[in-house]
Order: sequence, then C-alpha cells, then structure tokens
Amino acid sequence: MSKIKSILGYAWAAICLLIVLATFLGNGPFSQLLARASFMKINPKYTGGEVARTIDHGQYKTHIHHPVFAALIGESETGFVQIAWEPVTALPPVIEEKIDYNGDGKSDFSIKLESAQGRAELKSDQATVGPIAGVFEYKKGWRVRVHLKRPS
Repeated sequence: MSKIKSILGYAWAAICLLIVLATFLGNGPFSQLLARASFMKINPKYTGGEVARTIDHGQYKTHIHHPVFAALIGESETGFVQIAWEPVTALPPVIEEKIDYNGDGKSDFSIKLESAQGRAELKSDQATVGPIAGVFEYKKGWRVRVHLKRPS
C-alpha cells in the first residue's frame, strides 16, 4: 500500500512539474491568445471610452466620447469625458467649440484648445462639469479630458 502511495505521489509531482514548465514556456502564446479573446477589452479609463458622436468640420473632426465613470466595482461618483480632435496636420492653431457631452441638445461646456501650445481652457456653468483633467497630444491629434461629477 505504501508503495502505491509513493508511486502516485511521484506521478503527481511529475505532472505538476510538466504543468509548471508548460505554463512558463507557453506564457507568450497563452497571453496573446487571451488578449485576443472577444471578452477582453481595455478599460475605458485608459482609452477614454467609445466615441459617442463625431462632428465633421471639413478639414478636421471632433470626437466626443461617452462619459466614463468606471470603477473597480460599479460606477464612481466622479469621472471624465474625452474630446478628441484630428488629424493633427489640419487643426487650426486655436479651436473654440461648444460641447454637448450627454447628447441632450444643449451645450454643457465650452472648450478652447490652443494646439500650438498644448493648452486648453474650459468654461461651464454646470456643477457637474469640473476642471480639465489633462491635455494630451497623440500621433493623430489632440485629446482633452474634462472632469465630471455623476448627475444625481
């Protein structure tokens, strides 16, 4: 009986060793396979959320993203909305635009982007619209994130 237990123990250890080796050797292909899985997507906190509306100005476009209130569990009380302008080659030096981020047909805030200096200025009367969270240049254009408080 003890001989059977020791054989089973050594067999179990060998199987575990093979699993560990396969995991380390297959780490690259397994991670790529997992990343390509349809249920995997990048958190909107990093991407700015999906584009809700696009305004075509002829030479350039303004992309207004869905508001992001993502949290680890549920939704956060604070979030942001991302506005993107592209292409960078066709942007005027100063862009002034009224933004309706929630799609109710009324302007929620006004934003002025100085693309040459990388500065943005925000004007809003609403308590739910906070200050500018950041101005980012990327290879296609400019992005501005505006802090939001979730409406009650």
